[in-house]
Amino acid sequence: MRTSTGALLACALCAACAARQPALVVTPQDLQLHQAAVVVDAHADTTEAMFYENYDLLVLHADGHLDLPRMKEGGLDAEFFSVLVHPESVDLTQFFATAVKQINFLQAAARNSSGRIAFARNADEVKENKSKGVLSMLIGVEGGHMLLPGTDAEQLAHLKAFSDRGVRYLTLAWSSSSPIGGSTAEGPQQGLTAFGKTAVAEMERLGMVIDLSHGSDPLFWDVIRVAKKPLLLTHSAARALSNHPRNASDAMIEAVARNGGAVCVDFSRTFLDTGFRKATQPLLQKTKAMHNSEKVELYRREKLPEVPLSTLVDHLEHVARVGGIDHVCLGSDFDGAPMMPVGLEDVSRLPNLTAMLKARGWTDDNVRKVLGENVLRVLRVSE
Repeated sequence: MRTSTGALLACALCAACAARQPALVVTPQDLQLHQAAVVVDAHADTTEAMFYENYDLLVLHADGHLDLPRMKEGGLDAEFFSVLVHPESVDLTQFFATAVKQINFLQAAARNSSGRIAFARNADEVKENKSKGVLSMLIGVEGGHMLLPGTDAEQLAHLKAFSDRGVRYLTLAWSSSSPIGGSTAEGPQQGLTAFGKTAVAEMERLGMVIDLSHGSDPLFWDVIRVAKKPLLLTHSAARALSNHPRNASDAMIEAVARNGGAVCVDFSRTFLDTGFRKATQPLLQKTKAMHNSEKVELYRREKLPEVPLSTLVDHLEHVARVGGIDHVCLGSDFDGAPMMPVGLEDVSRLPNLTAMLKARGWTDDNVRKVLGENVLRVLRVSE
């Protein structure tokens, strides 16, 4: 699952890449702005490596996208760690129990970090941790299928148990449909179920944010019609720039803005760039059972198209232009997607993003919004 950072950095520094991309300089002013901002990432899949592969979050790694030293170097203040149980690898009777084990594991990792990482339940705790120089760990559960097994009442009890353990968002569907509604990965496209309507209302009562990334278009529109609190797309890009079903159309972006929520743009090359995605299509069967690091090596051998940091910024600007500056945020998909843009190969290079936004003419206030303030606002309204 983990990406070879050394290999990617080598590519980023190669002469061919340099010839295609103008030099990006992070000025002292850029760095000062980045360090002063509260930088929040709405989605990373590093939990799987930690839980299943003994990946130590606290030490520097040559692979993967995320660890504590690189988080500090990149000025990341708060990370949403995703909890995911793969339906095809875990028996349905163990979905909820396995998710709880992952939550407990993450919280234990924070407790064992000697005060370097603290578990956070709300926006104020994120800001308080930053003032102390402590990184915040937040938790999102990626898929309504993890409410199973059980009756409707038992699944609602599981939802409350997630909330009681500090889970701040639930992704309603993952790459498979859930008792709540349909996924982009399955057809025919299913909307919000009868149980889903009850679950959405209960999430809002509990103060848990609704995440519509991975959800089918019918699910999105059904939820928009009933939601009373701001929602998130925690890791989706702009469909107008890259026509992937996981991305948000302009109509969706506008609807999220009217709802008061935010679209957190995914860093994955697959979602950012149509050419890259098409080039990977013939390789899907080969890569199906591969870890991310193995996929990266294969992609490098196949000489797939490079996707520069500027493409990610294009998506951020598109969401801001369509929905407004208060409704765009960051949802990296670190350690979930194999390859990030050239110039943002891992979390340590986040200051490059601030530098490019400033180079594009973004004001300091607007940079701070996209880096974290918009996500914190959604959390605060939902609490």
